[in-house]
Amino acid sequence: MAAIEKRTASDGSTSYRVKIRIKGHPTATETFSRLTDAKQWASKTEAAIREKRHFPERQAQRKTLAEAIAKYKAEELPKLAQPQHRERHLSWWNTRLGAYHLSDVRPELINEHMQALAKEAGPSGKPRAASTLRHYSIALTHLLNMASSKWGWIEHAQTDRVQKIAVHNDRVRFLDDDELPRLLDAVAPHEDLNLFVLLALGTGARAGELLSLTWPQVDMKSRSIRLTKTKNGDMRTLPIPAQALPLLAARVRRLDTSLVFPSRKDPRKPIVLRRAWLEALQAAGIENFKVHDLRHSAASYLVQGGASLLAVAELLGHRDLKITRRYSHLAPQHLRDVASRLDEKLGGAR
Repeated sequence: MAAIEKRTASDGSTSYRVKIRIKGHPTATETFSRLTDAKQWASKTEAAIREKRHFPERQAQRKTLAEAIAKYKAEELPKLAQPQHRERHLSWWNTRLGAYHLSDVRPELINEHMQALAKEAGPSGKPRAASTLRHYSIALTHLLNMASSKWGWIEHAQTDRVQKIAVHNDRVRFLDDDELPRLLDAVAPHEDLNLFVLLALGTGARAGELLSLTWPQVDMKSRSIRLTKTKNGDMRTLPIPAQALPLLAARVRRLDTSLVFPSRKDPRKPIVLRRAWLEALQAAGIENFKVHDLRHSAASYLVQGGASLLAVAELLGHRDLKITRRYSHLAPQHLRDVASRLDEKLGGAR
């Protein structure tokens, strides 16, 4: 059956999204600016599907990658915690392959361009890291999967044949007992950065999750934050650390945005803290430390304090406990305490 959803953009413009779900067929979707066009397309497409005249491969031969990217940006990007990164990756693909029809965007072509990307120098003048290349690949494969399973533009995405990029992300860098107070002192004069760092260290949340945070997600009564835009798509609730609570309570809420960390130039977008962050690191005399290492620090402090890996995984939003196990070496005393209980059990049995 066809369903038509009316949507209103931030600029006040209206669009109508049609979604046709028929058992045994991929979902067909399309968006129109006029309700009349939406109804006509819905009627014709539903009839074609039932009469077996609707073939996704024909859509793939008509639709270009540029059209798919435009649709993805309109419908999927707003759901992401850091849409600007995905948008940048898709823009790269749009420049290279935007004119290609979806039927021609095959795994061999994608792999060829990924190899070329790996040889290109990034903004820093150095080759892109494996983790960065992986994000470019994920951006395109997710779009193609949407075009296949959700939009019905492709019959088979074949993204399983796109070359996988191995990323060895075993880095665990955290602030030691000497660095922690130095960093906190360095960020204190900067209102936005100070609150951001306290939340990151006190919750273990990702930078993107915090920068996309909105006031409706903050519950001052229960002292909790409800994260809705997360990396793995799972919502989770985090307690607000005591040090950040008064800063949040005293923070001025702007009328032109719901963001907790809005940009001063464009309040619809999150603030960019890179310059203030680098200045704080320099003032604190801390080297080889990234924003994401605040998350590592939070996890490390929890494990060192005796928290179970399962509890840490739940707080950080890890679906796979293997990711959390990278911190297990930080809890030797905790493991010794657990092992001592076995000794007591055995001793009591004699």
